[in-house]
Amino acid sequence: MIGERAALALLEKGLAYSKAQETDLYLSGQDLDLTRFAGNAIHQNVIHSNVVLNIRAVEGKRVGRATTNDLGDAGIQKAVDAARQAALLMPEDPDFLGLPEPSTPPQVASWDESTAHCSPGLRAGLVSGICALGKAEQLNTSGACRTGIQEQAVVSSRGVRAYHAGTFAGLIVTTRSDTAAGWAKGGSWRLSDVDTEALTREAVAKAIDGRDPLPVQPGPFSVVLDPYAVDDILEALSLYGMGAQAVQDGRSWMNDVLGTQAMHPAVTIWDDGSDTNGWPVPFDAEGMPRQRVDIVVDGTVTTPVHNSYTAGKEGISSTGHQSYFIGPPIASNLFMQEGDSSVEKMIASTERGLYITRFFYTRLVHNKGCVMTGMTRDGTFLIENGEISHPVKDLRFTQSYTGALAGVEAVGQETRLILNEVGFATKVPALKLSSFNFTGVTV
Repeated sequence: MIGERAALALLEKGLAYSKAQETDLYLSGQDLDLTRFAGNAIHQNVIHSNVVLNIRAVEGKRVGRATTNDLGDAGIQKAVDAARQAALLMPEDPDFLGLPEPSTPPQVASWDESTAHCSPGLRAGLVSGICALGKAEQLNTSGACRTGIQEQAVVSSRGVRAYHAGTFAGLIVTTRSDTAAGWAKGGSWRLSDVDTEALTREAVAKAIDGRDPLPVQPGPFSVVLDPYAVDDILEALSLYGMGAQAVQDGRSWMNDVLGTQAMHPAVTIWDDGSDTNGWPVPFDAEGMPRQRVDIVVDGTVTTPVHNSYTAGKEGISSTGHQSYFIGPPIASNLFMQEGDSSVEKMIASTERGLYITRFFYTRLVHNKGCVMTGMTRDGTFLIENGEISHPVKDLRFTQSYTGALAGVEAVGQETRLILNEVGFATKVPALKLSSFNFTGVTV
């Protein structure tokens, strides 16, 4: 970790090197400590640190970029010069209105000392308990426990100056027998929020209950989805259309449904980079405050998220959603409104359907409707007459995610925070959907 004073001083130094008309610099650093385990034993402890400096240089309507992790004086100057040279070679972009004016982001407390200073020994102790629970049930237990620090800083020639540091912790557990597998995942910016024993018992139960699965004929099924599967739905909706650039390019699932009730009224989705119930970062890669954006309200698709470029094209203000440095705007601290049901009630209300732990290897088929294909994994069960009758072999699906959310029948009363890679998080409930289209059975 560099720290606020050193990070901002480094960016100011880079700014002083620049000969461009306008310049901004974005620093992103991470210290990651990772303990991996397999076969009921720790097999690897990894410590990884990296700091990346991104430079954007502006010459009139031309924009150039450069990236480096060489933070010596010569390395910074070389990258700053490269960004300006790239700008001079670029064609003019008539939609580019210049770098954004400064706006003070809020201070968000997402730093936990015990997480920041978690030792390999402490993680090893947690993992030892996880492995013991799996071994007691004659299961092969594997996964990873991670802790770390992330910091971001932005400085620009327009006067932007911002810094944030936060901690993170996460656990993934997979349990396997000869014929079944279970899976659980948890995370927070506080390690103490991650209930390693509960997550392990969840994965163990799925592996035990899933033994000797039977095939089931593919087709449309009513489904009860654990939060892990709902996380996949929200992540796909974010990546393939919650950003304004995709909408402006005409390749978002939002394009044909903005302002309409495309989902069930029980569905409300928003992004809020300052909410400490998620994985908060209060400003984006341009230093703009990340505003709360209500993306879907009572089933009605309302608005995408913006960076300064997409907002400028529409004559509005940025919502503070510039991703990384060169990517499009993205919603990355997503929440779905909880309901009043539970997984047990959802199963009890289902005459015939499937209970699904998670989706795996999902890929976009078509932007319109956010049609995805993928597989179920690590615990799929047939529901008959309001009860789980037996485990089933995993199925492949092709399904519109927006269409699936139009058929919501129940929403869980509890939400789970799921931290994915590179600062993306969702806090989501379980869902019951009236119909989900399965196209084949996996081997």
